[in-house]
Amino acid sequence: MGRAWHHGVAAAALAAQGACAQVPAPAPAPAHAPLADCVASLRRELPSHSQVRPETFEAHVRNVQDLRPLIDGATQSQPEFQLHIWDYLARRTDAQRAAQGRELMQREARALAVIERQHGVDAATIVAVFGVETDYGRVGGAHPVVDATLSRACLNLGSTERRANFFSALWLLQEGLVQADTFKGSWAGAFGMTQFMPATFVKHMADGDGSGVPDIVNSVPDALATTANYLRGLGWADGMPWGIEVKVPEGVALEWNALERDHGCLQQAKPAGKCRSLAQWRAEGAVRVDGAPLYAASSVDEPLDGATPAALLMPAGPLGPAWLVTPNYQAIWRYNRADAYGLAIGLLSDALRGGPTQRTPWPTDDLGLSRVEFRELQALLARRGHCEVVVDGADGPRTGAAIRTEERRLGWAETGRGGSRMLAALRAGVGSDDHCAPGAVAMPASAPEGPASAPK
Repeated sequence: MGRAWHHGVAAAALAAQGACAQVPAPAPAPAHAPLADCVASLRRELPSHSQVRPETFEAHVRNVQDLRPLIDGATQSQPEFQLHIWDYLARRTDAQRAAQGRELMQREARALAVIERQHGVDAATIVAVFGVETDYGRVGGAHPVVDATLSRACLNLGSTERRANFFSALWLLQEGLVQADTFKGSWAGAFGMTQFMPATFVKHMADGDGSGVPDIVNSVPDALATTANYLRGLGWADGMPWGIEVKVPEGVALEWNALERDHGCLQQAKPAGKCRSLAQWRAEGAVRVDGAPLYAASSVDEPLDGATPAALLMPAGPLGPAWLVTPNYQAIWRYNRADAYGLAIGLLSDALRGGPTQRTPWPTDDLGLSRVEFRELQALLARRGHCEVVVDGADGPRTGAAIRTEERRLGWAETGRGGSRMLAALRAGVGSDDHCAPGAVAMPASAPEGPASAPK
């Protein structure tokens, strides 16, 4: 959690484009100073981190890998800012993920009940984080956390946060709270079932299974409890919904859409900036899409009233769906600092608790595909002779190249994007021209997506 703080340029592009951020083309890879120089600098800082013994430092930096080139590239390609919002959400809130989440909630019902009482965060939200971060533990990180956190620190030695994550990773290993062979995570150093940066984990780790040792790598209850503890620390309020789907007058939509950091005012005690009270939103003409009252007049049992602060969120612009989001949405957003991510958690949690689904459609005739649909698309591409495509649900360069070939054949603009239009065209046009050898493609039950990419 605590993902990398996404670039302002990306957030500005998202605000301008609405549906899909257009991140600038990555600059040429910078020339990095020798890693040994950075290690020497961190070694000189070691006395300031007295909890980490010198022998721990030396043991874990001796054969460290330089991941700076990998991090440079990954920072420029975070899916929260690269994909159309409907593509990002289609795979992260699909029926498969919701069904698997409900099964997990049943299996972990006892632990979740205790966690809810202790931390005041509802089970559906906690499990939604687990589902989006690592597909309920099915997707693990591949990079040693020490290597990742050291490399990120070396990219910006002036960052206290990055250095703290590196030294926290060493301390976790030293104290036996993690094991070297399984202490792996994202390119940024986020690890465990719900993807925590080491310093954030040290501060918020919680024991959910009663073992006395928090372990977010191997214990589902510990991962869920730590996530709840962190969300509470980010300002989560028990019982408050994350958002309300609404309709607003066009003039209000154009003036008040609050994307990315614009809704940071939800952390303030009183509405300011683009945040207003629900009473003010009602006066401006905001109404729920389901026709229910925007809020109750006043009730101790009602989590929303006229004074509740909210911001208007329309990630696809005024023609798409709109939500009035609350401080609880801001807590989710701070977990990963991206509106695409915050909406994924909110909408998946609604599905897990059996709540209403999004009612206003996205303003496109080419919707995103669920994971099942995307694997079908890949299988159809393979049947058309694109034998290099592996049916794994991963939107990689081979799949993109095959889609561009099919777009040329159809006379379409080349995008490499697999959406509902391409799936329909392949379903209608694929024949028996299967040129791939039997067994050339594989179709796993769940698509690998990679762990959360940016640090919390």
